Amino acid sequence: MTHELVAGLGGRYRAVVSPTEPGIVAGTGLLAPRSADPVGAWHVVAAEGQRVEPGQPVLHLEGDAWEISVAEDHAMGILGFAGGIAGRSMEIKAQAPHGLRVVCGAWKKLPAAMKPALRAGLDVAGLSHRLLDGDFVYVGKNQVAMFGDVVRAVTAALGLGHGPVSVQVVDVEEALRAVGAGADVVMVDTGRLADLDAIGSALRSRGIDVLLAYAGGVDALQLRRIADLGADIVDIGRAVLDAPLWDLHMEVR
Repeated sequence: MTHELVAGLGGRYRAVVSPTEPGIVAGTGLLAPRSADPVGAWHVVAAEGQRVEPGQPVLHLEGDAWEISVAEDHAMGILGFAGGIAGRSMEIKAQAPHGLRVVCGAWKKLPAAMKPALRAGLDVAGLSHRLLDGDFVYVGKNQVAMFGDVVRAVTAALGLGHGPVSVQVVDVEEALRAVGAGADVVMVDTGRLADLDAIGSALRSRGIDVLLAYAGGVDALQLRRIADLGADIVDIGRAVLDAPLWDLHMEVR
């Protein structure tokens, strides 16, 4: 319908994409037009990670009426989603106590097409999407269940020779058995602070030096308490993914 509407319009047009509110530019590296789309010429005029004010241009577009109409459907979604993620991630990171590593591993819960934009927003904010830097093997609770035993699961992960092993546990006994089998990171993914408290206390009382991670329904207001209970790493998911879109608009000039 849009094509039919503008088919009779000749000439070339210029448009500007700008925010209606302050925000952080993210996702510009994903803005390459798809070769199959008639999207005209795109010119990014704001740097990745730049803080911009309302009305400040982020992207210039040039093309015929149909190209401009198609570009509107593709450009703002990436910038709006990635920018929203970047803004929320920066807010959360700013509230984290010193020494607590904050990551967002929940990108796996998004549709594949959205993952690059999520990672772009996280990168701008300096929030890692990996539990550890470098190679490691992550053993989730479902893998533990399929192995039938946390020791067997950790042993199999170590056998891959792909770096330290992180494993999800549900209680003190499982945590201790995982560490005894050679796990370097114990992940309490129950969403219950009482479990983190119990497991952290058990590890400290035995002088066990491993990294303790926590996840499950975490929000920024809990970060201080999570650090006080001994966590070295916290994985925030929905609190990041629920970030509002950075509001942008496109205007033909």
